[in-house]
Amino acid sequence: MSQATAYRSIKEALAHIVWAYVDPGDVVLVPDPAYAVYKVQTTWCGGEVFPMPLHAENDFLPDFAVIPASVAQAAKLMFLNYPNNPTGAVAPLEFYEQAVRFARDNEILIVQDAAYAEVSFGEDQAHSILEIDGAKDVAIEMHSFSKTFNMTPARLWLFSEQVLLLCPIMTNGSHR
Repeated sequence: MSQATAYRSIKEALAHIVWAYVDPGDVVLVPDPAYAVYKVQTTWCGGEVFPMPLHAENDFLPDFAVIPASVAQAAKLMFLNYPNNPTGAVAPLEFYEQAVRFARDNEILIVQDAAYAEVSFGEDQAHSILEIDGAKDVAIEMHSFSKTFNMTPARLWLFSEQVLLLCPIMTNGSHR
């Protein structure tokens, strides 16, 4: 299967993708609050974190309209995490459509940390960003078997061949 790969640790995968893409001074869009690895790895490699606040009045989704154009144009990566930890928010397909359009317009790679994709309840079922037309050109989605199947630390990435061609981490990782 050319559109998936296994990685031994989500922390390692998240760290490696930052180090593969981000040079000193590059901007990374990070939800706030979020898993600390996004922010820590960005700052360790000299990147600049631009926080995307997650507020209840916006259903704990980033508001792309408030990101300054200069920041959006300078950004290399954008982390998303839905279902979200710690808010529990689930992103609707319309949000992913906006995210894909924003990423495409600004040449940003989306890293969708879907570790909790199987942990949703009732009508708020989780969607994959890869359901959206064009997402395979701008997004990588990570899943975790450890959350769903209690298989620590089994991880899985899903991506398209287009993203793979642009993804230096796939040629420089200890996961092979």
